[in-house]
Amino acid sequence: KIMAPSSLVRVGGALASIVAGAFVALGQLINLGGTQEYGTVFGQNLVLISHVAFVFAFVGLYAAQAERSGILGQLGMVLGTIGTTLVAAIVFMELAGASGATAAGAALEGVGSLSVYNIVGPLVFLAGIILFGVAVMRAGVFTRWTGWLLIIGAVLGLLGGIVAVQIIFALGAVVAGVGFAWLGWELLSGGGEEAQQPTTRVS
Repeated sequence: KIMAPSSLVRVGGALASIVAGAFVALGQLINLGGTQEYGTVFGQNLVLISHVAFVFAFVGLYAAQAERSGILGQLGMVLGTIGTTLVAAIVFMELAGASGATAAGAALEGVGSLSVYNIVGPLVFLAGIILFGVAVMRAGVFTRWTGWLLIIGAVLGLLGGIVAVQIIFALGAVVAGVGFAWLGWELLSGGGEEAQQPTTRVS
């Protein structure tokens, strides 16, 4: 039996959200054992996979509450998707640096445009998560506190980046990661299906 497109988006988005949340949390915790600049090879591999998964997670979660999340949900999904794509490029370079690739290290230090990515990418990504968290709370399709986890995690991540304290950044990744993993579990368990059903008007 071929899975319907809507079911494919739901299941794929749910699994991607679980993977993204779990891998970003675990990866950033493992990176605490590496250098401040590059983290660890294993940790960065997990973080890279998580940012690829985030693309599908945002789409799947948005589809589950599209009719109720409004403009905030749309902006959160778009900014989150763009941001995670930019961050994935940064993480790829950091992974090369953690592996000891001298060319990657030189690129990270010498390419001016990468500095722009280092600022814009995370900001866009975190802004997308915050807006998406608010949309989750307002839509009422998923458990309300998952939206709070996304918001708190993103704020901690932003704060950790500003003050350059790795443990605060990692804590933000864990909090937001738990939020995404729980959202994925709820979606996989049937959350959002009711919101996607067409409303029958009784005359």
